[in-house]
Amino acid sequence: MERLTRIELGKAWPAMCENARDRTINELKSYLEQLHAIRPLAYEAGWIGSCSKGPAYDHRLDDMSTCGPWTSVGEYHDFLVAPVKASPRPDWVAKFRSKLPDSHGIAFAHADLSWENILVDPDSGKVTGILDWEMAGFWPGWWEYRKALYGARSQSWWRDILRKVIEEYREETDNDMDLEMF
Repeated sequence: MERLTRIELGKAWPAMCENARDRTINELKSYLEQLHAIRPLAYEAGWIGSCSKGPAYDHRLDDMSTCGPWTSVGEYHDFLVAPVKASPRPDWVAKFRSKLPDSHGIAFAHADLSWENILVDPDSGKVTGILDWEMAGFWPGWWEYRKALYGARSQSWWRDILRKVIEEYREETDNDMDLEMF
């Protein structure tokens, strides 16, 4: 990061002109489309985990530890709802699980996309770097959007950018935000 001379998108965005903003959005959309077009090998079509074919690291899933890999989207979704079983309301498992369809495809994702991890030239809007790849791997299609809204990232200007650069998965995201409380 020290070698890259540009600034974080979150710091640059307020002062960027409309043309520079449009360029940033178009480049991000193109980069993310290319990234999400990467699929696991055919014999691993249902596989979810790190790009090294091992367990995944994601602070949303297992704070500071690795977890998985999973052999299917269904197995991954079961993992997400498993904490509900140990709660005072284990009967809610079916409610939460029904909101996570197993029909989602699996694609390569950055899985930690945020305005802090995108570097831009504020004058031109050129994306000069995307940082922080330790959570990258093969995830259900909705995970990139969910993770881009993780934590304090839900600022309206950031949500507006996301609407333009990746597909929204509101129901899955809302459901996972509830599951996070378990």
